[in-house]
Amino acid sequence: MFAKYDKKPEFRQRRVRGFRRMSKNINELRQALQKKTQETLKLQEEAAKLSSESTARREGRSSPSSIIGVPTMASPKPSSSSTKHSSTVLDSTSYNFPSSHSSPPKSLSSKYESESGSHKKSVIFSGKEQVETILEEYAEQVRDLQKKLSENTEQHEQQKFALRQSIIELQTSLENAMREKESLSELRRKESHSQEGHNSRLRATVDELKTASQLQEEMLKESSSQIDYLKKLVQGHDDVFEQLRGLLLHYEGGPDQKSYGYESIASVRVSYLPTAFARILQDFEAEVLRLKSKFVPLEDQIDMMQRESQSKTEILLQQHQDSVERLIGEHEQDLEVLREAAKASHSHANNIQSQMEIIQEQAKNQKSLYLRQISQLEGTISQLRSELREAMRLSQDKIEDLEKQLHLVHSEMTEAQIERDQYSQETGNLDDEVQQLLAELHKKDVELNLEKEQNKRLWDRDTGSSITIDNLRRELDNKNMELQRLDSIVRSLQMECEGQVQRQMSAIKERNDSLERESSILAQLNSTKEKLHKASQELNERKLSLDSAERVIADLRCSHLEKERVIECTNDEINKLRGRVDSKRQEFQQLKSESELLRGVQSDCESLKVQLAEKEKVIEILQKQVEGMTEIVSQHGRTAGAMETEKSQLIKEVGEKKVELQELKISQDKKDSQIRQLEASLSDVELEKVKLMNVCSERLRVLKEMKLEREELVNEIKASRIELSALAEEAEIIKNDYREKNEDMEAIVSKLKIQLKSAQIELEQTRATLKTMEGSDGHGNAMKVAMGMQKQITAKRGQIDALQSKIKFLEEAMTNATKEKHYLKEERNRLSQELSCMASLNNKLAGELEILKSQDKRLKDKLVTMEAALDKASLQFAECQCIIQRQEQEVMRYKLQHTLDVKELQGPGHTVGSSSLKQRYSSLPHSSSAPSCQTFAGHISHMPSKLNYTKEDPLRDLKQLLQELRSTIDEIPSAILPKTESDSDPDLSSTLEAAVRDLPSEVTRGQEAFSRDALSLHTADLEEQESTFPFTSSVSQLSARYTSSKKPSFEDRYKDRSPVHSLLTAPLDDLKAAPAPSFERRSSLRKNCSPPEPTTTTTNRSVSFSTSTSIQTGESRENTCRKLQNKMENLQNLVETMQLKNQAMSTMIRCQEKKIEQAKEKEKKLSK
Repeated sequence: MFAKYDKKPEFRQRRVRGFRRMSKNINELRQALQKKTQETLKLQEEAAKLSSESTARREGRSSPSSIIGVPTMASPKPSSSSTKHSSTVLDSTSYNFPSSHSSPPKSLSSKYESESGSHKKSVIFSGKEQVETILEEYAEQVRDLQKKLSENTEQHEQQKFALRQSIIELQTSLENAMREKESLSELRRKESHSQEGHNSRLRATVDELKTASQLQEEMLKESSSQIDYLKKLVQGHDDVFEQLRGLLLHYEGGPDQKSYGYESIASVRVSYLPTAFARILQDFEAEVLRLKSKFVPLEDQIDMMQRESQSKTEILLQQHQDSVERLIGEHEQDLEVLREAAKASHSHANNIQSQMEIIQEQAKNQKSLYLRQISQLEGTISQLRSELREAMRLSQDKIEDLEKQLHLVHSEMTEAQIERDQYSQETGNLDDEVQQLLAELHKKDVELNLEKEQNKRLWDRDTGSSITIDNLRRELDNKNMELQRLDSIVRSLQMECEGQVQRQMSAIKERNDSLERESSILAQLNSTKEKLHKASQELNERKLSLDSAERVIADLRCSHLEKERVIECTNDEINKLRGRVDSKRQEFQQLKSESELLRGVQSDCESLKVQLAEKEKVIEILQKQVEGMTEIVSQHGRTAGAMETEKSQLIKEVGEKKVELQELKISQDKKDSQIRQLEASLSDVELEKVKLMNVCSERLRVLKEMKLEREELVNEIKASRIELSALAEEAEIIKNDYREKNEDMEAIVSKLKIQLKSAQIELEQTRATLKTMEGSDGHGNAMKVAMGMQKQITAKRGQIDALQSKIKFLEEAMTNATKEKHYLKEERNRLSQELSCMASLNNKLAGELEILKSQDKRLKDKLVTMEAALDKASLQFAECQCIIQRQEQEVMRYKLQHTLDVKELQGPGHTVGSSSLKQRYSSLPHSSSAPSCQTFAGHISHMPSKLNYTKEDPLRDLKQLLQELRSTIDEIPSAILPKTESDSDPDLSSTLEAAVRDLPSEVTRGQEAFSRDALSLHTADLEEQESTFPFTSSVSQLSARYTSSKKPSFEDRYKDRSPVHSLLTAPLDDLKAAPAPSFERRSSLRKNCSPPEPTTTTTNRSVSFSTSTSIQTGESRENTCRKLQNKMENLQNLVETMQLKNQAMSTMIRCQEKKIEQAKEKEKKLSK
C-alpha cells in the first residue's frame, strides 16, 4: 500500500513533464507557422510591386511610338493629360497597396484598367533619355528581386530543416512515452510481487500464531489431564484405605475389642495395617482353638450346611459364567464387525490416496479433468463420511445393547446377593464389586461421550474447512476486483496517451494544411511570372518531402498502434497466467485440505483400534475379577457357619461393648470433623492461591492484548499520516497542473481570438474584392482570380470550423477543471477533519498508554509481594509441623510418666478399696501418692498453655499473610480499570469491566470461606479444650462443686469411673489441645461457641485396677501414637502437594512468558 502511494506522485510528475514538453513543441510549431505566414505576406507584397512596375514599363514602351506621328504643336495638352494620368496612377497605387497583403490579383486588374485608359489618352513623353533611366531602374529592381528570391530559398531550406528537427523531436517524445509505459508496467509487476510477498508473510504469521495458540491449549489440556489422573489415583488410594479401615471396623464387633480398642482405626496408618491384620488373625486362631471344643457336636450340621451352600454357589457361579461367556462372545462378534469396518475404511483410504496421486499427475496437463476428479473425490469423501457415521451409529447401538445386558446382569447379581444374604450376612462385599462394575460402566459411558465429542469435532472440522474455502473464494474475488481496477486505470492512461497523440497529429495536419496553402500561393505566383518557375519546382520537391514525412509519421502511428496492441495482448496473457496461477493455488490448497482430512481419518481409525484393544483388556480384567469373586464367595461360604455360631454366642458381649464404642465413635467423629475442617481450610487456601494465579495470568494477558492493540493503532496512525502527506503532495501537484493548464488555455484562447479577428477582416476584404470583380470585364485573369478566391474562402471556412471546435473543447476542459477543483476542495476538507480526529485519538491513546504503564509496574510489584507472602506461608506451615511434632513428643512423655505413676500406685498385689480411694482423692492427704498426682497435674496445667502459645503465633502469622493477599487482590481491580470516559474502544472497556466483576466475587467467596474456616477451627479448639482433661479438673478443683442441669451429658458417664481411667481412655487429641483455663473462660466460651453443657460435681470414688485396664491403656497408647503419626503424614502430604502445585504454577507462568516473548520477537521481525 505504501509503495502505491509513493509511486503515484512520481507517475503524475512524469505525466506533467510530458504535457509540458508537448505544449512547448506545439508553441514552437505555432511560432514557425506564424513566421511562414509573415514571409508569404511579404512575398505577396513584393509580387504586387513587381506587377505595378511591369505595367509602368509597358506604358513607357508604348508612349514613344505615339510621339513619333504627332506634331509638336499639340504638346501642351498631352502634358496636362499625362499629369492627370500620373495622378490617377498614383491614386490607384495608393488605394490598392494596402489590400495587396491578401489579394494581389485585385491590384493587377485595377492597374490594367488604368493602363488601357492611358493608351486611349496617348500621352507624350520627352525623349529617349527618360526611357533609358527607367530601364536602368527596372534592371536594378530585377537584381534586387533575384537577391530576395535567393534569400527566400534559403529561408525555405531553413524551415525545412526546422520541420525535420520537429519530426525527430516528436519521434523521441514517442519513444520516451513508450519507455515510460514499460517502466510503469515493470513497476506494476514489482508491486504485484511485493503484494504477494506481503500476503505470504502475513499468512505465515497467522499460521505461527495459530500453532502457538494450539500449543497453549494442548499444554493446558495436558496439565488438566495430569491433575485428573492424580486425583483419580488419590481417590483410589483413599478407597482402598477406607475399605481396609471398614474391614477393621467390621471386625470391631468381635471378641478382641477388649484387647485392641478400635476407636483409633479410623486414623490407622497404611504401614501399620499388615501388623493389625496379623494380630487380628492371631486372635481369630486363638478363638477358633478355644471354640473348637465347644463346636464339636455341631460340626456335622455345619458340614451339611456348607455342602448345601457350596452346591448353590456353584450353580450360581455356573450361571454367571455362562452369562459372562455369552457377553464375551457377543462382544467379540461386535469387535470383529468393527475391525471389518476399520479394514474397509483403510481400504477406502488407500484407494483415495491412489486417486489423489493420479489427480496430482493429471493436474499438470489437463485442468478440466482435474476439476472432474475433484468432484469425484468430494463424492467419495462424502460416502466415506456417511459410512463412518453409519459405523459409529452401529457401534453406539451395540454398546447400548451391551449396556442393557449389563443392566440385566446387574439385576441378576442383585438377586443372587439376596439369596446369599439368606445364607450368610458377610457376602455384602459383592455390592462393593458391583459398584466397581458400575464405575466401569460409567467409564464406558465417558468413553462413549468422548467418541461422540470426536464425531462432533469431525463435523466442526468439515464446517471449518468449508468456511476457509469460502473465505479463500472471497479473497480471490477481491483480488479479481483489484485487477479489474488496475486494468481500468491502464486503459484510462492508454486513452490519455491516444488523446495526446491525436492532438499532436491534428497539429501536424494543421501544419500540412498551412503548407498546402503556401504551395497554392506559390502556384499563383508562378502563373503571374515565368521567372518564378524554379521556385515552384523547389516547392513541389518540398511537397514531396513533406508527403514522405507524412508517410513516415503514418508509419510511426501504425507501429505505435501495433505496439499498443502487443502490450494489450501481453497484459491479457499476464492476466490469464495470473488467473491460472490463482486457480492452481486453489487446487493445491484443496489437495492439502483433502490430504489432511485423509490423515485425520487414518488417525481416527488408529484411535478406534486402540480403543478396541483397551476394551478387550477391560473385558479380560472383568473376567479375572469375576473369578476372584467366585473364590471369595466360596471362602465366605465356608466361614459363614462358624462366624454365625460365634456371633450368636458373642451377642451379649457385643451389646455391652456397643455403648462404649458409640461413645468412642462420637469422640472420634468430633476429631474427624475437626481434621476435615482443617483439610477444608487448607484446600480453600489452595483454591485461593490458584484463583490468585489465574487472576494474575488473566490480567497479564489483558495487558499484553492492550499493548498489541496499542501497537496496531500506532501503526495505523503512521500509515494514515503517510497517506495524508501523499495526498497533500498530490493536491499541490494537481493545483500546479491546474494553474499551468489554465494559463495555457488562456493563451490558446487569446491566440484563437486574434486569429478569428484576422479571419473576419480577410472575409470582409474578400467580399469587397468580389464586389469590385462583378463590375469588371470577362477576362481570363478574372476567372483565375475568382477560382483562387473560392479556394481561399473554403480553406478559411475550414479554419473557422476547427477554431470553433477547439473553443468548445477548451470550454469543456475549463468546466471539467472547475469540477475537479471543487472535488479537491471537498477532499481537502474531509482529510483535514480526519486529521483532527486522528490527532485526538493519538492524544487519548497516549494518555491510556501512560496509565497502562503505571498499572503494569504496580501489578509487577504486587506480584513480587504476593510470591514473598506465599513463601512465608509455606515456611510458617513447616514451622507449625515442627511445633506439632514437639507437642506430640511432650504428650507421649507425660503419658509415660502418668502410666509409671499409676503402676507405682498399684504395686504388686496391691488392691485398693473404694473407701480408701475416696478418702485419697477427696481429701488429698500428705502421702506418697499425692505428690506424683500433683506434679502430673501441674505438668499438664503448664503444658497446654505453652502449646497454645506456640500454636497461636504461626496461626496469627498465616492470618496476617492471608489478609495481605486479600488487600492486594482488592487493590488490583481498581488499578486495572483505566478511568477513561472516551468511547473509542468499547470492546476493551467491556472486557476489563467483566474481569473486574468476576474478580471481586471470587475474592469475597475466598474471604467468606476463610472466615468460616477460621471460626470453625477456633470453636473446635475451644470444644476440645472444654471436653478434655477431666482428670486435671478433678485434681485442681477437688473441693469445688457446680450446679448441674437436667440433661445428661457426655461427662456424666464418667462419674462412676476413676480419674485415672478417664485419663487413660482419653484420646491424644484431647490431651494435645487441652489447656488449664479458668472457670470464667470456660463458661464464656460455652456461651459463645458451643451449646451449654452441664457441669459435674467432683466426687471421689474407689476403683480397682485390673489387668484388663492395663491392656486397654497400652492399646490406647498405641492407637493415639498411630493417630498422631497419621495426622503428621497427612499434613506433610498436604505441604508437599502445595509445594508441587506452586512449582507447577510457576513453571506454567514461565512457559507462558517465554511464549509471549517469542511472539513479540516474531512481530518485531515482521514489522522490520
